[in-house]
Amino acid sequence: MQEQKQQAPSRAPVIRLVAAIILTLLCAVLGALLRPMFSEAVIDLLGFVALGAIGLIVVMIVFNVIAVRLYKKNKEMSVRQAQQYYLERRDRAQADLPRAVRKIVFLRCAIGVYSALILLISMFIAFGMGIGGASYGLTIFPLYILAGYFNRVQIGEPKFKFEGYTNPADYPTLHALAHRAARALGKDGEIRIVLLSNCNAGIAKIGKTYSLQLGIMLLDVLSEEELYQILLHEFAHLTKDGNPTDREFRLFAYITDQPQNTGTSLLGILFSFFDVLYVYEYIFYRLTSSVSIEQIADSAILTHGDPKIASGALAKIAFSDLFDNEMPDFIEHYFAPEQMRQNQATLLCDSFRRAIKQRQDFWKELLMREIQPRNASHPIFRLRLQALGETDFDVILPPDNGTYYEECQKAKIALDRENYEARKDAYEKERQEVYLAPLKIVEQWRAADRAVAAEEARPVIDALLALDFNEELEQLCDRIISETENQFATPHAHMTKGALLLRRYDKTGIDHIYRAIELNNNYVEDGLELIGNFCCRMGLQQELDDYRERAIELHQFQTDQYDKISVLQANDNLVPDTMPREMLDSILAYIHNVSDGQVSRVYLVRKIVSSTFFASVFVIRFRADADFDAQKAQGVMQKIFNHLDTRPEDWHFSLFVYDAQTATAVGKVADSCVYDCLTYTPKES
Repeated sequence: MQEQKQQAPSRAPVIRLVAAIILTLLCAVLGALLRPMFSEAVIDLLGFVALGAIGLIVVMIVFNVIAVRLYKKNKEMSVRQAQQYYLERRDRAQADLPRAVRKIVFLRCAIGVYSALILLISMFIAFGMGIGGASYGLTIFPLYILAGYFNRVQIGEPKFKFEGYTNPADYPTLHALAHRAARALGKDGEIRIVLLSNCNAGIAKIGKTYSLQLGIMLLDVLSEEELYQILLHEFAHLTKDGNPTDREFRLFAYITDQPQNTGTSLLGILFSFFDVLYVYEYIFYRLTSSVSIEQIADSAILTHGDPKIASGALAKIAFSDLFDNEMPDFIEHYFAPEQMRQNQATLLCDSFRRAIKQRQDFWKELLMREIQPRNASHPIFRLRLQALGETDFDVILPPDNGTYYEECQKAKIALDRENYEARKDAYEKERQEVYLAPLKIVEQWRAADRAVAAEEARPVIDALLALDFNEELEQLCDRIISETENQFATPHAHMTKGALLLRRYDKTGIDHIYRAIELNNNYVEDGLELIGNFCCRMGLQQELDDYRERAIELHQFQTDQYDKISVLQANDNLVPDTMPREMLDSILAYIHNVSDGQVSRVYLVRKIVSSTFFASVFVIRFRADADFDAQKAQGVMQKIFNHLDTRPEDWHFSLFVYDAQTATAVGKVADSCVYDCLTYTPKES
């Protein structure tokens, strides 16, 4: 289920501040006006209580600051402990999903009560200051509190315009099916459908309108009745069973969408502990409950649909993931044509149909032996089939006739046109960057009789991979693996070779990826993800058990050492770096050459993690006045990262862009600036 959210207009902060000022003044003026009605003793008492309320607010601020630190400290766990905690929470959610939902709803209500209490206290303080008469200056306290309170109020959400959605009159069959499914689940209201280029379906309620997202690849391979089963599942997501209300999501979205700056941090300090607690619990709810929520949605098919028909539809959706893995075998590279295709959506649909016809027997076998991943958001197909009470399933492509078929064809044509109009102007530039640039690298490599030095092999490997030239790619990887032990090229070749083998469902690729991880820690995250997904997909229980144990060890090592050099803060243990001058000169010369004059300064410090582990940290500062977009800056940073990773020395590096946080960090170390474009002179080799 896709959740959609809107951003408040930019004038909202001003409106919130004005509201806080007005309410503060109103309460203070009201206190001043009512002052004659009270005796001096009562006035003194109210003033004293108001001062006490200020003290209470100060205590609450201190409580929030300390509670956040203690809460985060309490959540620090080893990788094994964190995994066990997640599994226990998942099992509890699956055993009693309503309880998990009630916890989230309770937290949201508790935050609402707490916010109302803060509002009343701040209003009373302002009122008390007004009665006190001589203490108007203290109204800064309620003004600050109210500014923080109103900063949590959503103001002026723009009305969703449903731009890009289909006209119901153009697709009467699709809309009739959607209304039929909605009525079956007791839902009534307007339904709008937007077509996408994928093989998924999603739903959200925007106001009183149901927003239904349907992938054209899905429509093209489903029959009318199969689509109805999927629509039953989607509308079941909007029932209360197993789902909190939209208010819980909106609170989560508000907290996580807040800009991270000093102003918002100060305004939100009174709510900080409850916000941290709520975000943590909401994320864990979504992670641990998603499979159960999907199972509840599937149960709507048992009540209102046909499980036999649904099993075929769900199999086709599962097929789409396998098609993504094998897509280069069925469709030419998107940027291969000199001119942009005007039928990309149709081409995708035709390729998926062709793949189903050719591969469905093998894909069926995979689906029936797949193992449920621990981090899955949906039940695997085999478990969904069992829940529907089915033991077998048929995959039959729909006939090429009838009103439903005609609407699907119309949808493909419309999406073809929409995609073409949206991307045609950028196609030439994107093709240059994504296709022609790597093609030039490959052609130069071919012209050199496919010879390349190990330390220069990565760009060739990446170019071949980007172009799906897999036969040449595998040959190059084999040659590098057999002929070199280069610290950079060899693990990259192992990683690429392993990924190619796994894509062909060859489990020998696992060993290559483990070898890549062993040689270079930069492959830990991507490598483990590839191995875990492959073992689950292929039903390799023994290999999966081994992977899970090794993954804990590798992730723990990563957390203990390398994750600590992925951040740079002023409170880190930072000292001047003492790398050999020749090494530094070589690195700075490279940065100077690839920066195209856009890097103004380079800073270097050493971050000490332990007595046996440290990293040389480079911080790159780009010229503020340069005509240099973010994409090019990212490209320069990627080149520098690759260069540092290819250094022949057994040395650990970190790389950051200069910003407020990293500036403070490097500012702690004397003479940390090692490059200035205005004074730099390349050293003679």
